[in-house]
Amino acid sequence: MFSQPAFAQRMRNLLPFWLDGDAPGAQALAAQYKLRSYPTLVLYGADGREITRLPCELDGELFIDALDLALNAGHTAAESLQAALGNTRPLAEDEWALLSLYSWDTDEGQLLPAAEQPAVLARLADACPAGDACARLHLHAQVAAAGRIVGDAPAGNASASAAQAAAAIAAAADRLLRVFGDTRLARANMDILVNSGVNLIKWSGARQAELVQALDKAAREFAADSWLPVHDRLSAVRLQMRLVRLGGPSAGVAELVRSTVASALAEVQDPYARHTLVNTAVSALNDAGFAGEAETLLQAELAGSHSPYYFMLSLAAAARRRGDIPATLGWYERAWRASVGSATRLQWGATYLVSVIDMTPQDQPRIEAAAQEIARDISAASDAYQQRNRTQLQRLAGKLAMLTVPGPQAGALQRQLTANL
Repeated sequence: MFSQPAFAQRMRNLLPFWLDGDAPGAQALAAQYKLRSYPTLVLYGADGREITRLPCELDGELFIDALDLALNAGHTAAESLQAALGNTRPLAEDEWALLSLYSWDTDEGQLLPAAEQPAVLARLADACPAGDACARLHLHAQVAAAGRIVGDAPAGNASASAAQAAAAIAAAADRLLRVFGDTRLARANMDILVNSGVNLIKWSGARQAELVQALDKAAREFAADSWLPVHDRLSAVRLQMRLVRLGGPSAGVAELVRSTVASALAEVQDPYARHTLVNTAVSALNDAGFAGEAETLLQAELAGSHSPYYFMLSLAAAARRRGDIPATLGWYERAWRASVGSATRLQWGATYLVSVIDMTPQDQPRIEAAAQEIARDISAASDAYQQRNRTQLQRLAGKLAMLTVPGPQAGALQRQLTANL
């Protein structure tokens, strides 16, 4: 998207800043600005206020439309949210649209704590005037709820509560069917449908078969849309494969996955675009039951990848599914040693050592060697205990605490982490 002329034109009035998570102090800065997920795209005003966070999954014209709304916004997303919830003033149509296009997945508590998102997004969706923004807000609310029915049931009235829950599920299913069945609306929300459609259907009760058929039809339309980038078309085919598990049409889908992967890989040669495509292709092949082909693809792409350690993690996961412990730990170690950048090395090192403790807790020499090297990486990082680094080290500290008799290096690392976390 960044290479497109339409985006470049809008950048003339913006000052772009790319925060590399491995740069010195980047994790501390990320903690300050509530940035954790890669990628997170935030638009700030000239006064430093955060205007909004934009979803990175929107493609082409949809992304440009969202960016234009943000660039022309008269209010920040936080101000619009406060006005909507407090009913202090009516929101303009563009405000509702921008709230619906907010990247709730990367909010990190800036607008709402994660635990409050289901209820608050449902309130927003109910208050929103009918239209595209309303439909998208309802989708966000259903994704955030993840199957939970949000609302206050009458105290002490179990039958009323059950009836309320059933009514909420029925209403949610009706809304999903309207989106799935509307070609334009489904296309506008393709990012949500591809990423979360299967999970939305799983808790739809008696309407599941109907919803599967409707989403499968939408996925087939996505896959046949020549205006979509090849990665999105492959993601749509993968969605068809995932729907087969819920009873969707199965005839020829597995072979469609295989042929679509082959044609997509033949079309994309740019190393960065190809890296992303390979990740999707591997997931699609695994979903279709072609695990061996997925591993073969990963190994074939190692030499040409600018960051092969990501593929090595996938190879470790594949070996783990097979129950091959030596291969699993071997790939995790290779990924760690191939990784570059302080934060990346901490993440991959912690992943490796956690896996060693999980799978071979008796292998003290291996644990000791890794603990010693990770301790050096921690000392070399200026923000080892900030943001994503902190999360990884907390996970590692919990695993080290499970060792019955830690060796000197593991014990020293555990004490170091305990003192700083």
